[in-house]
Amino acid sequence: MENTSSFQFENFLIKKSLFELGENSKVSDLSIGFRPSGKLDLENQLFHLELAVFISDSSEAFKVEIESVGFFKFENIEKDNLSSFLYHNAPAILFPYIRAYISSLTTLSGIKPIVLPTLNLSNLKDDLEQSIVETSLK
Repeated sequence: MENTSSFQFENFLIKKSLFELGENSKVSDLSIGFRPSGKLDLENQLFHLELAVFISDSSEAFKVEIESVGFFKFENIEKDNLSSFLYHNAPAILFPYIRAYISSLTTLSGIKPIVLPTLNLSNLKDDLEQSIVETSLK
C-alpha cells in the first residue's frame, strides 16, 4: 500500500521577478514583506498559493520583488479541516523555494548573496484567510 500525504505540493512557478540595484544602494538593513493570496477549488481538490515577497533597503534603491504560485492538491480532507494545511503548511512548503530563488538571483547579479533566514510564516494566516477565493482551477 502506498503511503501518501493528504496534502501534496506539486510544483511552483515564479510569475514575476524584479531586481533593481540603484546607485548608492546599500544591500544591508533590508526589510522583507509578504502578500499572500490563494485560489481554492474544493471540487477538484486543488489549492494555488500566491505568495509575493518584497525586499528592499531603507532608501528603496535596492529592491527585489518576487511573485510566485505554489500548486497543491489534497484528498480526503474536509473543508473544516483544511485551514492548517492552507494557512500554515502551504506557505511553509513554498517559502524555501523562494528563498533559494532569491539567493540564486542575487548571487548571479554580482552582489553579495541575500540568504533569507528560515521564517515562521504563520503570521500570514489572517491576510491569507481573507484573500482566498473559491473557484474552479481546472
